[in-house]
Parts: sequence; C-alpha cells; structure tokens
Amino acid sequence: MATKSKQGPTTQELRDSLDADIKAFLDSGKKITQIPNGVSGVDSTKGEKNIALGQGKKS
Repeated sequence: MATKSKQGPTTQELRDSLDADIKAFLDSGKKITQIPNGVSGVDSTKGEKNIALGQGKKS
C-alpha cells in the first residue's frame, strides 16, 4: 500500500482562519492597539533584567 503524506493547512486557509479570529475578537467589543515602531514592551522603570543563555557555570 502507498502511504499518503499528511499536509497542513494552506497559506490561504491560515489567512482565512486568522481573519475569522480577528473578526470574532473585534465583534466581542475588544480593541486592537497599534504600537508605534521602535517602542519596546519592556518596562524600563523596573530596572534591567539580565539573563544568561546557555549553560551556567558549574561549581
């Protein structure tokens, strides 16, 4: 027997699904806020957040 590979949704199907989700969100009375380019979501009043990527030092 030949096996049939399963393909995911097409790009158009994904777009249609996203459009439907956005319409439902807006129809529920919620709003979308557009953030200007260059604005960060990081709250600078809380200080820096240092993160380390990779493995830490072993003692």
